[in-house]
Amino acid sequence: MSKKTIQYLAFSLASFVSYGQKMFSTTDVKDLVALEYEIYPGISDVQFNNKAVNIDFTSILDQSAIGFGVNYTNRSLDFDDYETYYNFSGFEELHHLEVFATYKKALINNWNLDLTFAPYLSSTLNDNITSEDFILSYSVNFIKSWDKEGLKSHIKLGAGYGSLFGKPSFYPLISYSSNVNEKLRYEIGFPLSGAFYKINTQSTIDFTAQPESIYAHNTSALDLYSDNLLYDSKLEFKALKVSLGYKFQFDSNWSSYFNVGYLMASELSLEHNDHTIYDFDSNGSLSLNIGISLNINNK
Repeated sequence: MSKKTIQYLAFSLASFVSYGQKMFSTTDVKDLVALEYEIYPGISDVQFNNKAVNIDFTSILDQSAIGFGVNYTNRSLDFDDYETYYNFSGFEELHHLEVFATYKKALINNWNLDLTFAPYLSSTLNDNITSEDFILSYSVNFIKSWDKEGLKSHIKLGAGYGSLFGKPSFYPLISYSSNVNEKLRYEIGFPLSGAFYKINTQSTIDFTAQPESIYAHNTSALDLYSDNLLYDSKLEFKALKVSLGYKFQFDSNWSSYFNVGYLMASELSLEHNDHTIYDFDSNGSLSLNIGISLNINNK
């Protein structure tokens, strides 16, 4: 399958796109359609521009226990400050195309089983697609929910596999979430913690801490050093993102959100055969995010 074919399929989906849910998402809100733009102005003098389109059909299915959707993210990286000495052009554009399916089943004593299966392609698409362009991610969660005086709480215990922290690996999923009152909810856990406050019927704010990562494969030759071409190299990025977000509900269906954050403990490197071939000595960076979403089932 050629690069142009993949891009055509991905952008065809953009005509009726959605907001994809991370596997460790803590709410049951699933928007049918969303567009998102995010920028990291400078991670070791490398600028990231991320554009995402997402579709989640779960909210329009009659069988609410089953859901599925598609996510496409295009990432543009600017290595201009390194062009004098190195050639990183092979990683200037990254593509992430994911298909995900979810399944929920009620167990006993208010316990629920939540399964997510999300294979995806993460590649530069500079050459032929190979098996190394694909990552098979999935998660299993057991969720205990209860209600006290109208205020909901839950505990989540589980595990997942994927590139949540860069190179694909297993990771735990554990969290405790509770509504303090009708306006304030907090969550403590791994990999996401945060506080969520509803200002009024239209506006909400949140403060969160969660991992950010990229792991992409490049099949074509990487001319890092003029006398040595490297094939099947990978770009790995990982960081902890602390951010403040604001969401505005225009009406019962449309909403927009804005997020400003800071990436700390960031690491950006190029890998080949499980060895680091270039380390960017990454530092922290601001992040800016804006998006718009549609949920046709809101009343």
